[in-house]
Amino acid sequence: MKSISIYLSVCLTFLVISCQEKKESTVIKPSVVKDHDEIPNHEKTENKKMTDSLLNLAISKGNEMAYNSVAQDFIINENYKQLLYYSLIMANKYNNSQAHFDIYVILVESSANKSLEDLDKKTKNLATYHLIKSGELGYKSAKYEIDEIFGKDKKIQNSDYYLIEYSK
Repeated sequence: MKSISIYLSVCLTFLVISCQEKKESTVIKPSVVKDHDEIPNHEKTENKKMTDSLLNLAISKGNEMAYNSVAQDFIINENYKQLLYYSLIMANKYNNSQAHFDIYVILVESSANKSLEDLDKKTKNLATYHLIKSGELGYKSAKYEIDEIFGKDKKIQNSDYYLIEYSK
């Protein structure tokens, strides 16, 4: 849970920084509302349109800022099923480091005990592949999580090793 908190803090920091650097007069801001019923119907429609627009921009153009803002909202609201589809596209098509990390988070957080160790062998290898791939691509939250799981400065297998293990 500590790693998820750090992950969310990093995402929020990047979102604030990216909004400050934006020079256009309109700022796209995802909603961070936990109870969907609290939003009036017209705002629900507008939020869905904005989310769909950001997701379309992310998967059609590889726009990382659009993906990151929506992914953060999905993770906060534990909307893992919908995020998984977009994360897989961003990871596979654009080799996005956050998307690889998000897939790891989705696989672990969706498990009953929310622990990598509690996953079955194939799912554990797949989750570990995405975690290490994210770290290889330079994603800081992934590097922190890798250190937490494997120990700081320990030699670990590269991501391809876990992908091969998954395919066995």
